[in-house]
Amino acid sequence: MIRYIRSGALIGALTLGAACNSDPLVPEESDFVPRPDTYVPADTATTTRISGLAWDPEAFFLSLVGCGDTCPFPPLVSDGLPLYQMAAVRNGAVTAFDPVAVAPAVAPETTDAVGMWVLPKVPSRAGAPFFMLSLGQGTLPTESIAGLEPVPPAEYLPTLTMRPISTVHSTCTSQEVFHASKKGILQAVAKHLTVVKGVPTTVEDLINPAKYYAATVFWLFHAGNGALRVPAAMTAVEASAGQVFFIDWAPSFLPPASLRSERGFIVTTDAPASPMGITVVLVPNNGAPPPELINYKIVDTVTDAATRRPWFFPPISAPIAPTVIGFAGLQMMYQPSELPGYQLPPPPGLCLPL
Repeated sequence: MIRYIRSGALIGALTLGAACNSDPLVPEESDFVPRPDTYVPADTATTTRISGLAWDPEAFFLSLVGCGDTCPFPPLVSDGLPLYQMAAVRNGAVTAFDPVAVAPAVAPETTDAVGMWVLPKVPSRAGAPFFMLSLGQGTLPTESIAGLEPVPPAEYLPTLTMRPISTVHSTCTSQEVFHASKKGILQAVAKHLTVVKGVPTTVEDLINPAKYYAATVFWLFHAGNGALRVPAAMTAVEASAGQVFFIDWAPSFLPPASLRSERGFIVTTDAPASPMGITVVLVPNNGAPPPELINYKIVDTVTDAATRRPWFFPPISAPIAPTVIGFAGLQMMYQPSELPGYQLPPPPGLCLPL
C-alpha cells in the first residue's frame, strides 16, 4: 500500500512539473477508442461466497429433552455447543437451488464433521433469490459429546430450506440447512394419513408429485437470541391452500404406536395450535393445477405479558416446491410494547432483499 501511495505521489509530481514547463510536450491527438468485444453485466460477472451449518432440528430437540431441565448447555445453534454438535449432519451434500433454472446453481459441497459447509462461488444477481438445498444425505454423530448420548440415526429426504438468499441485496453471513428425517415429523403425518384419513401413505409419498404438489414443514422457535432454537409452544401456521396438520411430541414409547413416529412426534387434532410450534402443510395432487403461490400466516395463540406474548412473524408468500420437503425454521419476534400494532422489519439474518 505504501508503495502505491509513493507511486501516486511521484506521478502527481511529474504531472505538476510538466504543467510548469514552458515548452510542454503535447502528444498528437489519437482517434483510437478502445471498445470491449462483449458487454458482461456486473451481476453476472461476480459471485458470492455462502457458508453455514447443516443440522437435524429433530435431533437437536431430542438432545435438548434428553439433557433435562437442568441442562448446562444453551439451546443455541452454534458451532462448538454440544446440543448443536449432536444434531450436526456430517457428510451431507449441500447446494444452492436456483428457482429460475429450477435446478442447482452450483455443484454440491460436503459438510464436515461439525456440519459446516462452504459454497465459494454462487452467482451474484439482483433478481430472483437462491435457496439452500440438502440432497438428503448425511449422518449424525455416533459418539457421545459432553455426556450427551447419540441420537438414533435416520435417513433424510431432500430438503429445501425456505429462506431466500439474495446474493447482492442482503447482509447474508451464515445460513442454516435443515435436514428433514424419515422417522420424525413427516413419519407422524404419513401415519395420520394412513390410519386416521384412510389414505395409505409413506414418507416417500410426500415428495411424489403424482400424490402431493408440496409438503412444507414449519417449525416456529422461541423469540430472543438469534440462534435460540426452543419450540414456540402453541403457535401455528395458516395456509391459503392445502391441508394443515399440527404436531405434538412425547417419548416414542408412549401409545398410540400406530400414530406416533419413531422419534415421538404425532399429529394432534385436539389443540388450536401446535404445542411444539410445528405445522405441516400438504398440497395434494387432486388433478387441478397447483397454486402458483401459497400465503402463510404465522399465529401465536398465547397472551402473556411476562414473556411479551403474543409474538409475531411477518406473513409469507412462497411458491410450491415439488419433489422436496420445504422446511421453514422461523424464529418468532417480540412485539414492541411501546408501539402497539407496529411490526419490526425482518432481521438481516433472513437474507431478504433490502
